[in-house]
Amino acid sequence: MYKFARALDRVDGDLMKSTYWEDAIEEHQDPIFPELFFYNDNAWQFVGPAMEGFRQLKATQHRISNPLIEVNGDTATSECYVWAYHLHNENGIDKEGILGGRHHFRFERRNDEWRIKHRSTVFDWNQNQTSTAIWSDKYDDKYRGKRDHLDDSYNYLKTC
Repeated sequence: MYKFARALDRVDGDLMKSTYWEDAIEEHQDPIFPELFFYNDNAWQFVGPAMEGFRQLKATQHRISNPLIEVNGDTATSECYVWAYHLHNENGIDKEGILGGRHHFRFERRNDEWRIKHRSTVFDWNQNQTSTAIWSDKYDDKYRGKRDHLDDSYNYLKTC
């Protein structure tokens, strides 16, 4: 669950693929632009379009909380809350898409490794408003978050 969120925020397609089994299903509708985006098919094929979409955003942050996990042998199901912040541009104006919902997961363990077999997202609320965020230019570049492998976290987390 947490690696999946990290993959979105670091725009790391390889990491995102590593969270799914090759035959996994991703079921997802965009809450801000629902008429433009709905997906219910192979998760690995979802990664490319998802990464392309996330590259278009100026900033993202996904927070995962309240995980409930039920394990039954080599399968597990889970629900967790997600809070997501997306900074994007609409007609030259920075907008904040902020949304809350829940991820539902089915996991499978194969050869002692757990991965996602199916993931769906239910959105409970969203806001799309003119941005009020302040992004400081005063930080040294090392201390500013990056949306790729240049982010300082990659100096610490080798398996993510």
